[in-house]
Amino acid sequence: MNRGIPEPSGWDHGGPAPGERGPILLDASTTVNPFPSPEILALLKHELGKARRYPDPWAEGCREAIAVRHRLPADRIVTGGGATLLLYQFLGTEPVRRLILPEPVFSEFGRAAEKAGIPVLRIPPALDLPFSGGGALRWGIDLEGAWPRFLPGDLMVLVNPVNPTGQEFPASRLRTLARRLGEAGGTLLVDESFQDFVDNRSSLLSWAGEGGLLVLRSLTKIVGLPGIRAGFLAGPEEMAGRLRTRMGPWATGHLEEVVVRWAMERRAASGFGWDPRFRESLLEGLDRLKIPWVLGEGPMVLAGPGWSDSEGRTFRTRLASRGIRIRLAEGFGPPEGARLLRIGGEAFSDPDRFLEILLPAVSRP
Repeated sequence: MNRGIPEPSGWDHGGPAPGERGPILLDASTTVNPFPSPEILALLKHELGKARRYPDPWAEGCREAIAVRHRLPADRIVTGGGATLLLYQFLGTEPVRRLILPEPVFSEFGRAAEKAGIPVLRIPPALDLPFSGGGALRWGIDLEGAWPRFLPGDLMVLVNPVNPTGQEFPASRLRTLARRLGEAGGTLLVDESFQDFVDNRSSLLSWAGEGGLLVLRSLTKIVGLPGIRAGFLAGPEEMAGRLRTRMGPWATGHLEEVVVRWAMERRAASGFGWDPRFRESLLEGLDRLKIPWVLGEGPMVLAGPGWSDSEGRTFRTRLASRGIRIRLAEGFGPPEGARLLRIGGEAFSDPDRFLEILLPAVSRP
């Protein structure tokens, strides 16, 4: 029985599809930092023996480390096994009347809402994002555009920076939107899974829990260890307390606590091993191949190779048979996602090899 789990043919995430087997030679499908710090790898090896004992049942020390780093009360924080798990737990337990999803957006927000029986209002892109070399792509979210009338119990989700475009919103504009929602009895949830890649310059985490604002964080992307699921949600103390109680004790394991505490000591993306110079090398290579890309931020590049839906899917399947993963921009909402390539992961750590793999798909007679 499937039990609601997407089949491999319908999988719209980076990394392995359900049931996928076989060696992987290069994975450009993820938004994970491909430069994990040797320091955290050594620390986890050292701490592995302590995993024989139960962790702190309520992760109090872990939450305190987050609170100190981001200047907010520890009682506003819930830690758990990754941002996606916290998302499902939150939507499955908190009273949400309607989920508003400006697109493009991470597909699991819609899936979690549908599983919880929450109606979803999707808002198509309304802003042109500039392509390198000229032209534009209407995949942008317009914060100044026309929003639906906000209702009590509404929850709007924005990712900042946006996956897959890299569009970044100023913190001041998001705070204004959060106040508007709060005045109407609604809430803004900002997914900041990529804020560490931009040195937290547009983060709202310090204001989480005020004026209708929630902030969701993933740490395993910036740390570069997606196999260790570490994340947290910050919001009003009452909500955080309810969610911690419903998740129960030991929702955060010892190794996850190690990752969180270590991450809270970093002050810049370079402290996590992330090197944006490799991103520049990738962009220069795309320019040489005359592949336009969207001007954005974060551990991803959205490119338009100029293929059709079928050409993109055929190329992805052909590479998968060779142990090479790429990610089309399907699953983010807008219908033309199969024509676009969301590049990340090991394309940053080995851009020359990735571009060599990409060349046959974009060569024109």
